Amino acid sequence: MSELKFSITILVTYVIAILGIANIDQFQESIIDFSPVFFVLVAFIVFSELIVIGVLIRSGVRISNYIVTPFWIFVYILVWYFYLGDSKPIQVHLIQILLVLLSSILAYDVGKRIGELDKTLAGLSSSAYPNRARDIQSSRDLIAAEITRSRRYHHPLSILKIRLEKPKSNAGWKDLDTLASDMYERFAIAKVSQIISDLARSTDIVLYDRDGQFVLMCPETNLTNISILAERMEAAVHESINAKIDWGSAAFPDEALTFDDLLQTAQKRLVEDNKRKLTD
Repeated sequence: MSELKFSITILVTYVIAILGIANIDQFQESIIDFSPVFFVLVAFIVFSELIVIGVLIRSGVRISNYIVTPFWIFVYILVWYFYLGDSKPIQVHLIQILLVLLSSILAYDVGKRIGELDKTLAGLSSSAYPNRARDIQSSRDLIAAEITRSRRYHHPLSILKIRLEKPKSNAGWKDLDTLASDMYERFAIAKVSQIISDLARSTDIVLYDRDGQFVLMCPETNLTNISILAERMEAAVHESINAKIDWGSAAFPDEALTFDDLLQTAQKRLVEDNKRKLTD
């Protein structure tokens, strides 16, 4: 955490220093006159890397600084060629390229540390509440196989989409009030995942997406039975962490013939369930 704070401090100091120097008239007149496009590019580099690098690392994608920095230098050369032209001396462009390079390195370092921290917290919450939830994107083959099996043998299959409802205050998380405020939701989602895994049958497939929502795929199950299961999960979540869940269900083949259509139907009912609770 201290290394992350140090990296953020260096990045912020660097950006403020550039903006401060650029506002000194004597510096621009006698030393170097930065191009306005340069500041736009620096801002774009910082914001994009803070967002993209962290997301990629959380997703398990390995991306090196040796790939990122040459990319931004290439972008600057394109901007130079198509927009700036020869309006600035060559030494100004060289200095701006060096500053672009430094911006990329500092922003990459912060984005990388944020991604690693988020990945560590995800692993910590999962280890605190072990579960058998799978990533929905990496489980497409398993999902397709189950849909194919149900279609071939004309067996029912239902899915249940579940979303943790955020409380109005952190005090609502029973048994979690000792954790830092920015970790409440992460640990609560992990706890819900554990509850779903415990109540689901061994033949059911527990999936999760990147929005923190769960999809329970239940072979040989109709809408009535899956609704009963959802109510049991709802009661267990409320009893365990004093929280609520919204849920929606869909059945194959009565309501949809593909997994994506099942998800849409279940999502529609989940939203309706949330609206109903708000009006009650």
